[in-house]
Amino acid sequence: MSVRLSATDVRTCEACWQGPVTAARHTVRGRDLLCRACAESGRPRRVDLFPPYGIYRLGRSARQPEALNRGAE
Repeated sequence: MSVRLSATDVRTCEACWQGPVTAARHTVRGRDLLCRACAESGRPRRVDLFPPYGIYRLGRSARQPEALNRGAE
């Protein structure tokens, strides 16, 4: 069975970031796009381990006060 990928889906495994996507694991949050080896071994997606806001230490909202965005005037 082949995995149907949309134009916005990733083409590289979300767990190892190396192999091409050949399997989809369905979860309560959606689906994980994985290579066969990662899907069979049950590896977690790395985007779950390193969420975007956690990496850059931003809050839930990326909005900054207007004074910080203007720079030194």
